[in-house]
Amino acid sequence: MSATGILKAAGVIAKTTQTIMGAEIPTENIECIRLFIDYVKGDETGVDVIMSMRRTSGGTSYVNQEWTSTGGVNAAVTEKIRLTASGNYSFSWFYPCADYIYFTQGGSNNDGTPTGTIAASYTME
Repeated sequence: MSATGILKAAGVIAKTTQTIMGAEIPTENIECIRLFIDYVKGDETGVDVIMSMRRTSGGTSYVNQEWTSTGGVNAAVTEKIRLTASGNYSFSWFYPCADYIYFTQGGSNNDGTPTGTIAASYTME
């Protein structure tokens, strides 16, 4: 199965909360998803993009995690794509092991008045 879609047409980023970009994406029988982001930086420090998963459509959300180590102690933290400069970016995940995924965006440090814009699309195989 191969599919593409637009998650968000160019628009001003959210400031204080993570805001969903587009609809959730069904991921049955895929091996890889690639997210394309076009970010134009404004007065904000940057923007965070977060991938979340669901087992059922509209069900409980699970934020994608990654491991970090501080002083020899490992902890799971939310995986964030933090963009701090204008550019065209792409990110890939191999078989996200979920039935549905979706992406959110929001200001990285909740400072300034967001004037930057973000647009996002995807392809999956």
